[in-house]
Amino acid sequence: MKGKIVVVPFSYPFYPKEVIENQIEKSKILLHNVSPVFLETVFGPDDIEKTRDSLRSENPALVVALIVSWVEAPNLIDALREYFGRPLILWSHTTFQLEGRKQTVGAFVAAGVIKQTLEDFNVPFEFLYGHPEDSRISDKIRMFNSVAATIGRLKDTRIGLVGYPALGMYTGTVDHITLKKIFGPEIVHLDQYQIINKVNSMSDEDVEQELNDLNNKVHVAEGVKESALVESAKMYRALKSLVEENNLDAVTVKCQYELSQIYKFTPCVALSLAGDHIPASCEGDLLTMLSQVVLSYLTGSVVTYGDIHEVLEDRILVGACGFSPFSMSDEKECMVSEWGWEAFSGVLNSSPLKKAPKVTLARFSRDGQGFKLHTAVGESVGRSEWNEVGCPPYPGTDIVLDGDPESFAREIVSNHYALVFGDVSRELELLCSWLHIRYIRT
Repeated sequence: MKGKIVVVPFSYPFYPKEVIENQIEKSKILLHNVSPVFLETVFGPDDIEKTRDSLRSENPALVVALIVSWVEAPNLIDALREYFGRPLILWSHTTFQLEGRKQTVGAFVAAGVIKQTLEDFNVPFEFLYGHPEDSRISDKIRMFNSVAATIGRLKDTRIGLVGYPALGMYTGTVDHITLKKIFGPEIVHLDQYQIINKVNSMSDEDVEQELNDLNNKVHVAEGVKESALVESAKMYRALKSLVEENNLDAVTVKCQYELSQIYKFTPCVALSLAGDHIPASCEGDLLTMLSQVVLSYLTGSVVTYGDIHEVLEDRILVGACGFSPFSMSDEKECMVSEWGWEAFSGVLNSSPLKKAPKVTLARFSRDGQGFKLHTAVGESVGRSEWNEVGCPPYPGTDIVLDGDPESFAREIVSNHYALVFGDVSRELELLCSWLHIRYIRT
């Protein structure tokens, strides 16, 4: 995910102009893959107001304060003070080769003053230092930009909460104002009846396309009736309609007990179809949904969640009761099955998740007066043989953790954890730092 990057070079007016311009040009070449906007160099007080105006106009997701040479700290503080509190990188150049010798224009010396000054002003920032030929700098800025863009996008996110957290899950609840204040998303509260009303107003012919999409994605277990697939297609279309009507970026549905027992049809398959397009989940767990949205924005990938069913010496067993985006499973293993348990009615996704060398688990939760994030990284090695009593196998996988499973169990914050393929633990740590959230990795 990309956001706009603005680079503000800072320098000293008494060094040779050609040396400073050469260092800035090399920085532009290094960062060309992230397409930043370079503002004019700030040399002194006369350049400050123009820089402020340019920053207001650009409204970047991320600002890079580039220390090219010695800089008087007040110039940087005054130029950037309106931006303090938003994602900021302090990048200091170091020595360079000139006329066959290692030389300096005092950039790192200035960085020592400015770094501590920013800390004195309680300004959150990340500190980088290195030559403008160092590719590690551009890699880090690219990663920082992904996090900054995620933070910015969260402020415009609309999460649809259909119903309320299910089954007495205190851990799935959160105060809407607090969530919006700390993270940014708006919670759009809807009712399950809106799904039922839309489904009941549809004919079978209305969902031919959705039914074809479903049949093209999955195998159907013995005992699953065509009418159940049609009902799932109708629910999927109803969800799409709610998403469009309410301009939603994510949706979570309380299935128990309004849909599973009263209406007598679960939304598992419909949500699994929806989850291939936007972050989706069941049981109305808002903090899991927030975790899924963050993973989706950081990676641009499809995300899911799973219950933690067991912690063993070398792995954990992860699986949600009937939901997972179908694209997170191999096509040949995508399966729709019928519930065989009297508490549930309808059909479910029972596809094992793909094997993958790295997956990230993450879950936000309350932490006293604030929030914390528990995360872990491991390898998805395939689903072992287990099931909930009377139920088909759930969509899930065994994860062999990079860390200690016992430590994971000690830090566990709820039953549900968001999951994405790949390792984004460093990005999550940075996001937590910028949002003042306690980060826990096990």
